[in-house]
Amino acid sequence: MEELRSSTRGSGESLPAQQETRHIDTAHMTSPREQGDGAPVLSSNTSDESQRDQVVETKPFTIRTELDVVQILLTVFALATRTWRLGVPRAVVFDELHFAKFVSLYLKRIFFFDVHPPLGKMILAMAGSYAGFEGDVNFERIGAGFPPSVPVEMLRAVPAITGSLVVPICYQICVEAGLSRYAAAMAGIMVAIDNALLVQSRFMLMEGMLIFFSTLSVLAYLKFRNCHREFSLIWWFWLCLAGISFTCTLSVKYVGVFTMFLVVVRIWRDFWRMLDDSSRSDMTLVKHLFARLLTLVTVPVAVYLSIFYVHLSVLHKAGPHDNIMTSAFQASLEGGLAALTRGQPLYVSYGSQITLRHTENLANGQPCWLHSHAHMYPVKYPDKRGSSHQQQVTCYVFKDINNWWIIKKPESHDLMVDDPPVPVKHGDIVQLIHGVTSRALNSHDVAAPMTPSNQEVSCYVNYNVSMPAQNLWRVDIVNRDSEDEQWQTIKSQIRLVHVNTTTAIKTTGKQLPEWGFNQLEVSADRLVKQKATVWNVEEHRYTRSSEKEQQAADLQQAEMIPMKATYMSFWAKLYELQFKMLFSTQDARLEHKYSSLPQQWPFMAKNIAYWMSPKDNSQIHLIGNVVIWYSSMAGVLGFFALLVFYLLRRQRAVFDISEDQWQHFLFLMELFVGGYLIHYLPYFLEDRTLFLHHYLPSVVYKIMALAAFGDHLYTVASKSSVARPALKYSCVVLLAVSLQSFLSLSVFTFGSEALSKQRIEALTWVDSWDFLSHDK
Repeated sequence: MEELRSSTRGSGESLPAQQETRHIDTAHMTSPREQGDGAPVLSSNTSDESQRDQVVETKPFTIRTELDVVQILLTVFALATRTWRLGVPRAVVFDELHFAKFVSLYLKRIFFFDVHPPLGKMILAMAGSYAGFEGDVNFERIGAGFPPSVPVEMLRAVPAITGSLVVPICYQICVEAGLSRYAAAMAGIMVAIDNALLVQSRFMLMEGMLIFFSTLSVLAYLKFRNCHREFSLIWWFWLCLAGISFTCTLSVKYVGVFTMFLVVVRIWRDFWRMLDDSSRSDMTLVKHLFARLLTLVTVPVAVYLSIFYVHLSVLHKAGPHDNIMTSAFQASLEGGLAALTRGQPLYVSYGSQITLRHTENLANGQPCWLHSHAHMYPVKYPDKRGSSHQQQVTCYVFKDINNWWIIKKPESHDLMVDDPPVPVKHGDIVQLIHGVTSRALNSHDVAAPMTPSNQEVSCYVNYNVSMPAQNLWRVDIVNRDSEDEQWQTIKSQIRLVHVNTTTAIKTTGKQLPEWGFNQLEVSADRLVKQKATVWNVEEHRYTRSSEKEQQAADLQQAEMIPMKATYMSFWAKLYELQFKMLFSTQDARLEHKYSSLPQQWPFMAKNIAYWMSPKDNSQIHLIGNVVIWYSSMAGVLGFFALLVFYLLRRQRAVFDISEDQWQHFLFLMELFVGGYLIHYLPYFLEDRTLFLHHYLPSVVYKIMALAAFGDHLYTVASKSSVARPALKYSCVVLLAVSLQSFLSLSVFTFGSEALSKQRIEALTWVDSWDFLSHDK
């Protein structure tokens, strides 16, 4: 890899047209190992004025380049291992089942819903489009063969290349952090030969791109930190790249927020320390603050919004995931709800037949419709509470004939639409008659079945004289523009407020027992103004009879819903989509054979089967390099042990290392050990199904932590002691054993060898590993 450098080592910037060569007294320069940030700086004895006086002009337009042979070799090796036999197997591998479908939907412009942001899938779709893929295939199961029209190699090349670049980036991160080239090379080699990182980069999966953007943002931060020419072009470049990179990390998967937190906290901590520098003017500090706000807030927000703008602009056709979105969102898609409801009346009138959809989809992230059926509430619940024993009212997650209701005037017995139709307005009092059972929607002072603090909602059955009908509801249009606004199909968001008790009908999201057919509870809540009480009409038609053909003909003149997709602003779409992505339970905890717990990951207690040949025992598993995972974990623990040792010694006024070395030690621990913990510990709070691949971003940081730990021990060891040779030999042995482990487990990495049952048993180094075998 080529790297532009100025004549001052570690500045990380290209030379201007008139290149400056500074003659600096080396006696006043502190080495990278003596600095807390690993970058050389001038001592206070060398003033900026004296530096300017020592400028010697050289040839204009001159650029010095340095080739790092180790970095080049690491890049070549990473590319070779991650792209070798990339099209094998030509079958769906693990989560490629989902991402290949998403690519297909992207290319057909069909809307889909996923809880993760779209950047990674968009990049895969662009690669597929470049290769001429039209997305006209379906993928039903893991292991199914890809049709000839699918450019498998091109689709897998994107994560393979980005995953390969992680290796030289990790090497450069260690260099910029002030580690020796040997320690940096060790970190790069271990990242390159980790079987889990390699496997995850060879297929249409997100982690290759996720880790690439994550490590790139850390590298950009270090380059920015080591760049001493403030507000120069290269200074702005690295700062902007840090903001853009962590935004891209976040835009691949929301776990990228951990990387964003790491980088942003480090940059703002550096700025906080800058405030203590009395040599800086107030205006300079304001400029630094503005630069950070621009590049770490404004630019990331603009990039994030741009990604979603492209995403929503491309996916403009209706598809299989539409019903999770609101009616208004569906109506904005071509061939979606607009196609279903075209020709239907726009304004809800007395006599209208409607379906009422819960607007916010709070119930398990699924849509549901106000529903009733000819079954009664139990006389008594298991907790001995009594019910009204009237007809059940629920919220049903499927479209059904029992979802239809008729809007009726309280003083009229006619269920037909008037001629001309009389629209229902905000504040009108109505009754809702269930279309199938002809019973009126009702509520009363009886506790709801699952939420006793709310009132029961039922359809009134006239067999209990102690409970008179209380079936009047006031229509409150939430998003009205005026007080006399008319109730519209799809557009109007309404609340149904019970007149007698001033409660609003809502769905609680709780599931009813078997007597309620496991549908969702509906109740009436005294807290009227809440999102759970908002509904909208999704389907609508006028009630007609065969005897009123003339009236039906007249009703054709009523204003109808437009046949084309209705307009919904980008901001409204973005808000709705973000809300559902962040609060969806699509990844809820489900039983899976290969799921695992965070406490099992550092010890690699479980593997994941990705693919197996239907003909022999060739198979691919997500399994890490055992030696690397265990030794790097020891490096993390070693950092903590050494920190405790130093703190105890310093408390007793014993300073084993210089202040600069101490600050550098703390910096490395915050960056690498802190990066590891930030990417790992939050999973202990997750209440969803987790897999080993969720741990992979942490693996990169703990490998660099091991390299940093070894480098620190080598630095502080006495040159005359045997510690330094012992550390050298230990590193050589560790790399040799890691390479042997990599080669042994590579049969599960590339799936290129038909394994015997005995060979599989020999490679089952941990009892809990679960490999597959066709042999009986």
